[in-house]
Amino acid sequence: MPLELHEKNDVIKSLQAIIAGNYVLTENIPQIDRLLLSLNKTSAVRKINSSEAFASLLTDELQVFDKHFTVQFIPNQLKEAQLGVKESWFEKLDRSNSGFNRVEILKGNVGYLDFWGFDSLSDKSKRTVESAMQLLSHSDALIIDLRENGGGSAEMVQFISSYFLPEKTHLNSFYTRQTGLTSDFWTLDEVDRIFPENVPVYILIGANTFSAAEEFAYNFKHLGRATIVGKPSKGGANPWQWFDIGHGYRAGIPVAMAINPITKSNWEGVGVIPHAVIDSEKALSKAHEMALKEISKTEKNKFKLDEINEKLGELYSSALKK
Repeated sequence: MPLELHEKNDVIKSLQAIIAGNYVLTENIPQIDRLLLSLNKTSAVRKINSSEAFASLLTDELQVFDKHFTVQFIPNQLKEAQLGVKESWFEKLDRSNSGFNRVEILKGNVGYLDFWGFDSLSDKSKRTVESAMQLLSHSDALIIDLRENGGGSAEMVQFISSYFLPEKTHLNSFYTRQTGLTSDFWTLDEVDRIFPENVPVYILIGANTFSAAEEFAYNFKHLGRATIVGKPSKGGANPWQWFDIGHGYRAGIPVAMAINPITKSNWEGVGVIPHAVIDSEKALSKAHEMALKEISKTEKNKFKLDEINEKLGELYSSALKK
């Protein structure tokens, strides 16, 4: 069935009202309102006959203002309820080792941790993190790979951060428009600081690094606790929630915003900017090289230095071939 103009109008009006009442960056609302008002005058919207295509267009237009905006069309909500809703991000993490893909020791005793999401905090996810941290605990440097990490739980960011930072370190704050309250996140006293300041940390990021993963990298960058390597991240700093906007559509609206205690700002729209900007596929080799050079400055063991220099030679040769 063709998508009627009155349905498009209804969806846009509902979307305007929900954004006006809930979107956290209130200073952007007038501009968003003008954009939505003008949409029905465009040929692109008039020609759209698919509800899915209309939702996609609205998402694209809104994400110019905030990467967490999204609009979805659910064709048959009753049927979807009967068949079961789509698996959530946290359900997938829960059945997938909390997102941890690789935990290993690279040449030169450099720890490497690769995970694709920040799981919700539970006894189970805590045990997974604790096991990974114990395996890496004797590393002389650490590489944390967030290039494909789509984010997740701020509580998990807080938990993992506590392994690297002193007690009573203020990580981040979140202001929620609906309550007018600001929640502060600090390192946790009950987590042992396995990796002190003399263990260098390198965080890999790229265009797919998003949300809580960006928060982790941004916090560590501005606390001076890590060197960020790769490409700028996606740029989504504002937590969101779903709202029904009628006619089978729903909208994800950012309702809160991150406030870093050092910058008094966040990474919304611009992403986290690396210290060392390099193509994402080369970021791991670059970080490994940087870690080995840093370790070699204080290493006294001849055999370990030989191993470090051998691996550096391999990395240099590989880079030249590319």
